[in-house]
Amino acid sequence: MSRAFVKEGDSTASGSLVDRFYQGLLGLSDPARALIGKRQQQAWLTSRASIEAARRDAQAALGADSYREIFESAAERAGDPSESPTWWAAGDAATAIAARRRLASEEFALLVGPLGVALPWLKDAANQT
Repeated sequence: MSRAFVKEGDSTASGSLVDRFYQGLLGLSDPARALIGKRQQQAWLTSRASIEAARRDAQAALGADSYREIFESAAERAGDPSESPTWWAAGDAATAIAARRRLASEEFALLVGPLGVALPWLKDAANQT
């Protein structure tokens, strides 16, 4: 597990959140991917400025190198083409999980929302330790 996912004060069970995320990502069905892609596109059309701001805040919280590493790792594991809506949704959700204690709840929700349609437990992940 990347050190970027381990936060000060996390319990030793905190890796389970990351494990659940990656297991869920690897187990996405084609219909789930289509729904995630649609939700990502809708979110981008309606909340682009807010999503970009949330991404900047996640990057500031994690540092540029960690942010990029986390985003790319999750996006690649999603198995969709680069820059596709599902690719963006996976990367955004991973960085939100890693920065969850340093993001506002609205920012966290924006970044995990599209992937949360297939992994509904993500919506509450900000509160998980």
